[in-house]
Amino acid sequence: PVPRGAVQVDQRDPPDQALARGDDHAPEAGAARDIIDIWNDPDLWAYHPWAQRTVGGVVSVHQATAPFDGDVRKTMTAAPTIAVFSDGNEDIATKYLRAAGIPQSSGAEFPAGKCAAGTCGPGTANPDMLTVESVMGDMGTCDAPNLDHANGALFTGDGLPAYCQIMSMHWNVAARETVQCDGGNCPALQADCSGLPITYHGHEVVAEVRQFLQHRTHFFGECQAVNAYENQVPNPAWPFLDDDGRLGHFLTTAGTPPDCPCTDGDFECVTGGCDGGTRDCCIPRDLKEKGAGYMIAAQPASATLQILHPEVPYMQLDGAFATVGGSEPAYNLSQTLGSAYINDMDVTFITGPDGPGVADVWMTGYIDGNCSIIDDDVWVPEECNKGKVSYLGGHSYSVNLPISSNGASQGTRLFLNALFEADCVSAEGQPRMSLTWLGDLTVPAQDATLPVTRRYTVHFSNAGGGSALDATLRVRFPGTLAPLAAFEDGGTIEDNSVLWTLGNIGASGSTSPPASGSRWFDAAFPALGDYNLEAELLYRVGVSTLRLLQPVVVRVLLDTDGDLIPDEFDPWPLDPLRCGDGDGDGCDDCAAEGTCDPEPDAGPDGDIDDPGRDNADGDCSCSAGASTPVGPLPLLFVFGMLWAFRRRTRNPGAGAGILHNLADGQK
Repeated sequence: PVPRGAVQVDQRDPPDQALARGDDHAPEAGAARDIIDIWNDPDLWAYHPWAQRTVGGVVSVHQATAPFDGDVRKTMTAAPTIAVFSDGNEDIATKYLRAAGIPQSSGAEFPAGKCAAGTCGPGTANPDMLTVESVMGDMGTCDAPNLDHANGALFTGDGLPAYCQIMSMHWNVAARETVQCDGGNCPALQADCSGLPITYHGHEVVAEVRQFLQHRTHFFGECQAVNAYENQVPNPAWPFLDDDGRLGHFLTTAGTPPDCPCTDGDFECVTGGCDGGTRDCCIPRDLKEKGAGYMIAAQPASATLQILHPEVPYMQLDGAFATVGGSEPAYNLSQTLGSAYINDMDVTFITGPDGPGVADVWMTGYIDGNCSIIDDDVWVPEECNKGKVSYLGGHSYSVNLPISSNGASQGTRLFLNALFEADCVSAEGQPRMSLTWLGDLTVPAQDATLPVTRRYTVHFSNAGGGSALDATLRVRFPGTLAPLAAFEDGGTIEDNSVLWTLGNIGASGSTSPPASGSRWFDAAFPALGDYNLEAELLYRVGVSTLRLLQPVVVRVLLDTDGDLIPDEFDPWPLDPLRCGDGDGDGCDDCAAEGTCDPEPDAGPDGDIDDPGRDNADGDCSCSAGASTPVGPLPLLFVFGMLWAFRRRTRNPGAGAGILHNLADGQK
């Protein structure tokens, strides 16, 4: 697979130079250069569809010509799924995405223009262009409103994020304040709306995004969209009927309106405007500033900007940043209202000369001040497990190249950097899958007992911070085992394999959907010999499909004397009462019951030995000791099988061998 998105590279370095990496990374550098050459040459696109695009500018990369040391802040492991909110200005976001050559999850290009009715949303040719109606989900009826804030297109059917991030460029606050019933204006009284469906609810869009950000996702807002989301305060009155889940204020606190009279010209005195109508207070005059949060600041001069935290990966710029105009070119925290950044977090990255908090242009942080975005390098379970929020002032940035000499394109760079900095893209937010085989690795058999049947279970588990989506588990087996004796419900047989559709696998600790599970099958071995089995787990992260393989070899071996110890491991293959002393207790493990210790690490007739106590039923001294389970390392398999099959097993179908793989998913 090839990385998707804005590849930034340019000329080849000489073959003997390694890209500031050491010679051992030369093959990776060569592979990267191949991708770059294809990306920049339209004549090659027909042979490499992943590079094909309408906007085809040549992109460049800085290449090191001398070694240097550097810290890796982010390891990106999956291409993100990106939702664009069709808010009436979605063409700004698609302009950025098309310039970078980033397609929708379906592979189709993002559209150049705005969405027409019926052309965007799930089930259309533009599935990642989400409308208000698709984001808000089922709203119920006027008299029975649905307050489920995770039932829209941002979520899968089991409540996991369907996307890595959503971008909203300029959603009008007036649209956010709109509620419609049965396709039109709602009646003045709720009683007059009984049974009618709620068909548009701006506040619910904010609630769905808030719930979306309870996962390791990302929300990007630009221009007026910042005010639309950030300044929303729940309104329990008709027709909104909001609960607390419809709070905006992802990064800022909701300030407290002061008592009248008002001394700030941006505010007006509203009689009974606060505390349930019991207090006259000062409310912002501008609808876009009500509920602040953020007030609107004038556009700061580019030369006066403060550029903060260049050590954060997606704050790095190549050239000077230039501000652009718009209805919201920058933002102030309101001194009149006393608004602040939640938990006093440092979330301002570009600001005017008097900032942070005054003329802030570029802000990013974890929702609700969950933790510091400055120190989020290493994922620690139970820390920084929520989503990130990024806000950019200015209406629309340029896509002119080179970025280094086009300051108005720097905002586009920040937009694109934000896509790939999100935790759902980097290693910290990925699933970490493992596969484990449970069952007999070595099966003793005699010609008279063939075929012999054993049950095998494949266990899958996620120890990572992200979910694995659309997972399937396939077990391949040789044709000599077909048809399988039995397999767990839900499996289908395809070409000497059994396939189960698992659906979504939750992150570590998740119970809905669960983070682990298993599937079993029974195999009837018709003859002595080796049988190759393979488990394959396929799952999706973003638009990247990852694969985890775990093979195992089951050996069906001759056991002439029927003592359940294959001849290959039995010093006395013709004597069912002798097979050796595997546990070192002085007793033959296959001795007849009542004469000596018949079980490794067990006492007379199966009781637990006391250290140093003579075996009451035999003439050997036996000592207690805990069994050592078969370990996961391949070099220990043979030892494990020798140990396991010296046991006088009464149930030959029981699992005596365990193969354990803890590898991460591989492409």
